[in-house]
Parts: sequence; structure tokens; C-alpha cells
Amino acid sequence: MCFTNGLGTHKGGKGMKVFWVGKRLAFGSAITTWGHVEKLQAQGVTHIINLRHGKHSRKIREFKNLWLPFRDDMKHRPRWFYRHALRFYLKAMRRSDSKLFVMCHHGIRRSPSLVYFLLRGASGFSHTRAQNVVLRVRPRAIIARAYREGGEIFLALEWAKKKYSRKPNS
Repeated sequence: MCFTNGLGTHKGGKGMKVFWVGKRLAFGSAITTWGHVEKLQAQGVTHIINLRHGKHSRKIREFKNLWLPFRDDMKHRPRWFYRHALRFYLKAMRRSDSKLFVMCHHGIRRSPSLVYFLLRGASGFSHTRAQNVVLRVRPRAIIARAYREGGEIFLALEWAKKKYSRKPNS
């Protein structure tokens, strides 16, 4: 589901866009007006992951939020980036009434790539299923190779750490 009408505009855009990949997880473009805040609150959004570099306004702080400021530079993210995002998501999802919105400037590359990672890491979706879910709701979305690979590496290392840290049965 995408809503754009009546949400105002941001520089170079036609308004805020929100794409729901499930009942509790969405991604899209930047929150730039108080009208955007009201519309997200009306949709039940309680948590925000902000991926915009240099923009973390009071409007975003109306929600429980995590700011991971990175430019859309198509480079791998450090492991802590994925660790923080996954922890924030898992903590938010503990509450049955929470909904999380991942935002970047246009909602085309950074936010869909992080939602892809969250679907893989928290929901156990396969690569194909996670990608299809994201692209079904926003066909213009790009799961950036560097962002996808960085998340896959993080998940592989976490899986290996858990596998090899188990104590053998006595």
C-alpha cells in the first residue's frame, strides 16, 4: 500500500511515500512536514529508522527512532550498522501494537535495502522471497548490491558465531 495524496511535498518530490511490506513494516521517503507525522501516526507507526545523512528533525523524534546517517554511496556498511538496525527492529516488534517505518530521502535504494535485510535477518525470508516482497510493493525500488552483500555478510557471521559458540552436549 502506498499513500501520497495530501501529504505535502518535499524538495524535488511529489510527497511522502509509504510502502507497506507487511502489517507492521514499511519503508519510504522522508518525513518533512508535520502532516507527514500526523499521517504516519494515523497509520499506527510507532518506530522510525532514519537513514538520511544529516537530517534528523524534531518531526522524526515524535516517534521512537534510530538514526543511522549514511550517504547513498553504494558502499558496504559496517557490521554495527546492521547490528543496530536489527536490534532496534526486534525490540520494536516485541510489542504487538508497534509498527516500524524505514525512511531515506526518496525511498528507492537505502530504505528498501534495509527492509530487505530485516526480512532476511528477522523473518528468515530467503533472498528471493525478501526481494520479491520489497519489489512487489515498490517496483522502482533497488536492492543495492553493496547494501545487500553487507547485510548478507553480517548475517553469515552472526550465524557462524552462534553455531560455533554452542557448547557440545555432555
